[in-house]
Amino acid sequence: MSRTNRQPRSRRSRVLRAGVSGVVLVAAFIIPLRTTGCMERLFYYPTRAETVPPPELAGAESVWFDSADGTRLHGWFIPAEGGTAGDVAGPAAATILHVHGNAGNIESHVWFTGFLPRAGFNLFIFDFRGYGRSEGGARRRGPLIADTHAAVDALLARSDVDAARLGMYAQSLGGAIGLNVMADRHELASCVAVSAFTSWRDIAADSVGGGRAGPFSRLLARMLIRDDHRADVAIARIDRPVLVIHGTDDRIVPVRHARRLAEAGPTAELVELDGGDHNDMRSTHPEIDRLVIEFFRRTLH
Repeated sequence: MSRTNRQPRSRRSRVLRAGVSGVVLVAAFIIPLRTTGCMERLFYYPTRAETVPPPELAGAESVWFDSADGTRLHGWFIPAEGGTAGDVAGPAAATILHVHGNAGNIESHVWFTGFLPRAGFNLFIFDFRGYGRSEGGARRRGPLIADTHAAVDALLARSDVDAARLGMYAQSLGGAIGLNVMADRHELASCVAVSAFTSWRDIAADSVGGGRAGPFSRLLARMLIRDDHRADVAIARIDRPVLVIHGTDDRIVPVRHARRLAEAGPTAELVELDGGDHNDMRSTHPEIDRLVIEFFRRTLH
C-alpha cells in the first residue's frame, strides 16, 4: 500500500479516536451529575432561619410534623378570621394547603395567600426540608413531594379541619410539586396552580435558552436533568377542579407552560393575566385574590 493511501486512513483513525475520547469524557462528566442529582440542587434556593416570626394574622399557630423519612418540618396553621386554632365549634371552615415556591421560606411566601383567612378559609403553609426552620436539605424533588404528602397528613389529623373541604394553593415550584401530590391524594378537592411549570427538564431548557428553549438547551437539559414527576403528566391524572393562573409576561416561567398544563388537565381551567409577571401579580393584578376566593368557594362548597 502506498504512503499516500495510509495517510488519509491514519487521519481518519485519529479523528475517530478523538471523537470517541470526547464522547467518553462528556459522558464521564455528565452521567455523575445526572445520577447524583447535583444539577437538580440548582433548582432550590432555600432561606434557612433559626426563628421564623409568625405572620401578622390572628391566631397563627406554629406547627411541627414529620415527613416520611423522619425529617422534622415546620409550618403555620392560620385559622379563618373569627376562629381560633383548635376550635371545632360550629361548621368547620374549608382549609387551604399552601405549597410555596422556590426562594425564601414561609415568612416571605405567606404574602401570596395571606388574604385567605380574612375570606373565611383556614390556611396552612409549611416549609419544605431545608427551608426556614425545617430540617434537612433540598436536593431532589422526591423528598419535597414526600414533605407535601406529610403536610396533607398533618392537616387530616387535626380536629379543626374538615377533611371533606381541603384545597391546595400551589405556586411556581410548589405548583409542580403540588400537582404531583394532588394526583395521588383524592383528599385534595381542588387546586389553584399559579405560575407553575410543566417539568423540571422543560424549565431548565427555557432557563438555559434565555426564556426560549432551543435545540442546544433542550439537548443539554435532556442530558443533565431527570424528567420524572412531570407536572403535565400529573395534572392529566387529576379528576377534580384545577385553576391554572399565569401572567403573560412571566420572565421566569413562560406562559406556554400554563397553556400546556391546561391542555393536559381534563378538569383544568386557565386564566391568563395580561402583563402579569412571576411574583408580583397580587400587586399588579389584585383581581387574582377574587379569582382564587371565588374558585375555592365554588369547589369546596
